[in-house]
Amino acid sequence: MHRLFILALLACGATAAAPKPPTPVASNNPCFAGKPAIVANDMWKTLEKHSWSVYLTEGEPPPPPTTYGSCKVERNKVTSSSGTLVAELGCGVRVVVPGIRDRLGIEITKATGKDVLERATSKTPLVCYANGPDQARCHFERAEDSDTDSDTYVVTGQITVDVMTGDAARAFFAPRPIVELGVSIWCH
Repeated sequence: MHRLFILALLACGATAAAPKPPTPVASNNPCFAGKPAIVANDMWKTLEKHSWSVYLTEGEPPPPPTTYGSCKVERNKVTSSSGTLVAELGCGVRVVVPGIRDRLGIEITKATGKDVLERATSKTPLVCYANGPDQARCHFERAEDSDTDSDTYVVTGQITVDVMTGDAARAFFAPRPIVELGVSIWCH
């Protein structure tokens, strides 16, 4: 019965609607438009020679400027084609725009402290301290068997004590959006 109805519609000049193509997924990737987010560790590996620029003495020449996708890399700074700072390289990667993720998959403005707490495997206490007047920098204390610092997460909000740890730090950190990442590669 249904076939006869469709055939009758087609015979009368009705045409079947062509399927709509899927809407492309927007990407915040600052250097490779339309691609998934950059993994900060991979960015650092690709641009490692530029990360050392921050440690050069006055007489040492930096590596020549280069590109990373559509981004420009000069010394240890990665900027978008419009000149916006994307990341700074050093012993790790300081991420200041969306589109770059840490090893937990955390991306600024899309994640909160709660996301970090749920994904982190660290058994060490969380520590938060002021990072300017309306921001706090939080990280897990370095594990005894680790020779590098843990990643840091900057969130909005004011801390009124020098250092906040334990449950108080977790309660402060959890609901706040991540506004900057500090991905440690070999930082001590």
